[in-house]
Amino acid sequence: MGGVIGLTLTACTTDSVFDDVDKRDNGLETSNGNSGDMTTFSDTGDDYQSFWNIYTRGKEMFYRYENLTGDLGNPAILNFRITPYVGLAYCDDDVTDNQFDDVYNFGFTPGPFNSNPAGTYPNIFDPTGNEIGNFMPARPFTLTGTGITPGSVSIEIVSNDHCHVIGANVGISVLNPNGVFFDITSPPLPYQVATPQEEDLLSQYGKVFFYYWEAIDPATLNVVAEGYIMPRCNTANGTYWTNTGINVTLPNGSNADMYRNEFSLDTGFSSFELVLEKDVFPWEETFTATIGGVTYSYKVELQTYLGGTSDPVSILKINDL
Repeated sequence: MGGVIGLTLTACTTDSVFDDVDKRDNGLETSNGNSGDMTTFSDTGDDYQSFWNIYTRGKEMFYRYENLTGDLGNPAILNFRITPYVGLAYCDDDVTDNQFDDVYNFGFTPGPFNSNPAGTYPNIFDPTGNEIGNFMPARPFTLTGTGITPGSVSIEIVSNDHCHVIGANVGISVLNPNGVFFDITSPPLPYQVATPQEEDLLSQYGKVFFYYWEAIDPATLNVVAEGYIMPRCNTANGTYWTNTGINVTLPNGSNADMYRNEFSLDTGFSSFELVLEKDVFPWEETFTATIGGVTYSYKVELQTYLGGTSDPVSILKINDL
């Protein structure tokens, strides 16, 4: 069983700019099912359904990204550069004891983060001293939207890990011919190269919380629009979400509280998933850009999965209005 998160960029144009690729067996299906036979797990009954659940953590997570702004020769075409921010997807019953306890698998307790030894978790603990709410940027990747080569219009990232931060474990296929993954081995300053312990923890318990995206004029290489984006989730609904009391500073300087899931409709229990408070970043954004002397309208959107029978769990995309 699995899930997907995807990203798409599209430009206003009358041209047909994208031929959808049929789902293909990626060779990574678990024994429990495949990418075409999934059920949603953390269902909060409003605008958010999620595959991140501590009790069903062994599911495939398909992340999809799309640039639908055009094909070769379309004057509205843009490059779409994406930087994922990865963090610990789950919390436990005590977010202040400097260690993470898997409430389902009690044999897994990494930490204490501050003395294991000091410096073992330089990105996902040391910056704040909190065991949750630390985010690390992965290496950016770009979709050109040309359609000339596989992976230029859309890619889908999947591996045998819960979060795809280890390149050797990522599936290579027509849906991801270049083996793109959430590479945290060479982050920008002030972040440090991820330690083996951080890679291991995030591969088992991580997720992408939000993205920094850039729309780029392919002729001039100028950035014509940029921003942060995250899934739409109504954390103000106290039936499903509880404030952890942990406030975090985000890369753009804004602050946000971390919330944990308390109840999901499908299980009746907490999934222990963490999310940022609602509206700290948008889930969709529109902009105009003048390309080659002509002004076009665009939309960037992060759609969380709202079905329950096939991937993706969400799609990050840029497209036309």
